[in-house]
Amino acid sequence: MQFAVMVIFKIVESRIEEFQKALQFHSENTWGETGSIKFVSYSIEDDPSTIFLYELYENRTAFESHTKTDYIVKFRDMTSALHREPAVIYRGVPVFENPGSPKGKI
Repeated sequence: MQFAVMVIFKIVESRIEEFQKALQFHSENTWGETGSIKFVSYSIEDDPSTIFLYELYENRTAFESHTKTDYIVKFRDMTSALHREPAVIYRGVPVFENPGSPKGKI
């Protein structure tokens, strides 16, 4: 069963660019992982200091492997001083099977 993670980061406004560079480092490493299906991030349109990250994995085991990589530890170290609030993490599983249409795929 697929496993998804949504993380909401609230970043110190003067450090947004630094956070974005660290997030790019993290994403480039994650894209190459076995079991990683999607890794995208966006900033809130009217609040660029709030950034959300969506990750989709083939299963929970793939996600758990991701959390043990050296580059996620480095990402956390790179960004720990950049948060204005603690990150909020949501973890989830599919509510229903995706329909056959490509638009139904996550």
